[in-house]
Amino acid sequence: MKTHTKIAVAFLAAASSITAQAADTPSAFTTTGNVAFTSDYVFRGISQTGGHTALQGGFDVAHTSGLSAGVWASNISWAPSTSLEVDLYANYGFSLSKDFSATVGYLAYVYEGNSAINTGEINASVSAYGLTAKLSHAVTDYFGIAGSGTQYYELNYAYEVAAIKGLSLALHYGVTDGKNAASNDKDYAIGLSYPVAGFTGTVSYSNGSGSFAGAYEGITAVTLKKTF
Repeated sequence: MKTHTKIAVAFLAAASSITAQAADTPSAFTTTGNVAFTSDYVFRGISQTGGHTALQGGFDVAHTSGLSAGVWASNISWAPSTSLEVDLYANYGFSLSKDFSATVGYLAYVYEGNSAINTGEINASVSAYGLTAKLSHAVTDYFGIAGSGTQYYELNYAYEVAAIKGLSLALHYGVTDGKNAASNDKDYAIGLSYPVAGFTGTVSYSNGSGSFAGAYEGITAVTLKKTF
């Protein structure tokens, strides 16, 4: 079993343990789930479903200590011998000051039926005033491209539009620093979200440029998401 898969399994075991303990100390734990339907699943500026729809869902467990773990899944169509992506992750979040917080974690991208493209990343982020700077570092091959060490730098900004209750703006900019993979690829996105009949509706536009010629094509996606 590959290292990142072992780590992912350990994280799921930890999540199961947390869930079991939650029954005894419910005040220390929070569990949430989500389901979403999107017109196009976009990841780092590139469609994962070839411009087609995706059904997605996830489950998270968080502890007041700052530890959390979860699983998320979506259908995909970009790779052979698989149509399912399952993400397994664990994080530790903590405060640096009144306004600054940080998170460190591990994320495994697992593809049912095609383990050759499985990818593991460690990550760290710092957040303040709605702005989050994050670094993800691949500790495995990068989605089937040989050579670990590929890094992804991103800036994300979230803003609540005070003039329209419930409306929020999200901005994203990312750079892939590839090792035998995408070299200096850039992607960006803008999105608007608003509550719709118990769901969160989001309209987003994504694009980019770099070595994945033709993969960046300017994508507008509409998503409905329910969190429970």
